[in-house]
Amino acid sequence: MAGQFPRDNAEVTTATELLKQHSNESVKQHLVLDGQGRPFLVFTTYIGAIEGSPCTVDEYVYKDATSTQIIARQERTYKWKAAWDALFVFDPLVDYDADGDGNL
Repeated sequence: MAGQFPRDNAEVTTATELLKQHSNESVKQHLVLDGQGRPFLVFTTYIGAIEGSPCTVDEYVYKDATSTQIIARQERTYKWKAAWDALFVFDPLVDYDADGDGNL
């Protein structure tokens, strides 16, 4: 018997809803780092999401307090926060690497 989908976000009734959105559009992410500077929570949603739009959140568990080895991960649902969008600077009209050397 399959497990029941967690009801973290009432607007999302199945995991398929979010996966279909992510497969049909570009996505954006927001990372929350733990005290060791490692990804702890990774929020992912479609590029056009606004405040309160559904997103997935991946939670990572590490082998121990200083390890970078991931031993467990779970995916849940959450709501995107518009404040996270203020961190993005990418503009598709700008040529960020005109000489192609990988440095800004």
